[in-house]
Amino acid sequence: MNAINLEKNSLEEKALLLESVFKHLMDLVFVYDLASGTIQMRNPAMNKLVGLPENSTEDIGIEQVKGMIHADDLSLIDDMETKVNQLQEHEVASMELRVKTGSDTYTYYLVRISIFKQVENGAKQLLAMAQDMSEKRKYELHKQRNINTLRELSFITSHELRHEYAKIQSIIQLVDNKFIDENERQVLLAEAKQSIQIINSSIFKINHKLSFNQNDSFFESTGVLAKFKKVLLVDDDALTNMLNKKIIQMVIKDMPIEIFTNPDDAINYLRTSDHEGDYLIFLDINFPEKNGWDFLNLYTKFDTKSKVIMLSSSIDNDDRNRARSYDMVIDYITKPLSVDFVEGILKG
Repeated sequence: MNAINLEKNSLEEKALLLESVFKHLMDLVFVYDLASGTIQMRNPAMNKLVGLPENSTEDIGIEQVKGMIHADDLSLIDDMETKVNQLQEHEVASMELRVKTGSDTYTYYLVRISIFKQVENGAKQLLAMAQDMSEKRKYELHKQRNINTLRELSFITSHELRHEYAKIQSIIQLVDNKFIDENERQVLLAEAKQSIQIINSSIFKINHKLSFNQNDSFFESTGVLAKFKKVLLVDDDALTNMLNKKIIQMVIKDMPIEIFTNPDDAINYLRTSDHEGDYLIFLDINFPEKNGWDFLNLYTKFDTKSKVIMLSSSIDNDDRNRARSYDMVIDYITKPLSVDFVEGILKG
């Protein structure tokens, strides 16, 4: 496409070109008359915003516009009216407003106002241009959240984790000392256990922060599930299975537990044994051959399905989002399994 050479165009052609630009601007452009309190000349984007036909020339009252402004921003309008009365030529006043653009939805606009025309009696017409700033605001908010997250992570690692690490290190140095009696040794071990729980809690907080404070309200398990008749542990790590079994039995001593170290065995067992969908399955993601996603892809085809909790060392946000795509998955938690969580899911 050839560039437009304005110097060679006639005045009429230039006027038509400027009119075309005016009509196609995405930003809002309008002239506000202070004396009448109305918006007069404006581009189609402004007409669209207030719900008028594209080529409407009907005056728009300032009260109609105020009705579209977020209630918390109306004071900015009042402040701006004071400023524009004092505005001089070539000066620009600006403000950022939330404007209602749909059903209960607001868009951030940066509004810049300058003098368009000033008549002899001092009355002014103002030229206003409003630019949609929503994407910029989203970026700024996202950036600030990330900064806040990094600060919180720094606090957790430098205070909570470091403090408990130092405590455990001191306990290890003392626990085998021959001058420590048995009662003192038990006190030290109890302190070490408490520190381990705090470290575990801090790890969970770090994992959550690294997921960018993701809202996990999608995964709501406590208080909405039926009582489970059996628990399946599907993980290729024998030690993890042993520890998880002990933790579950600490909460419900007689809970039947089946252990599977590969997804195929678990699938075959469910196909022949689960007729009511009243099992609870703790599923790891990573296996030597088929993984947890392979398990879910097969299991989703079953007519009867029990609930699944993804129990993984992965804190990858993509894994969490992928888990949401399976109806039978009710939660995604990071290892290790905790007594508190098991109590919530099995006793809640």
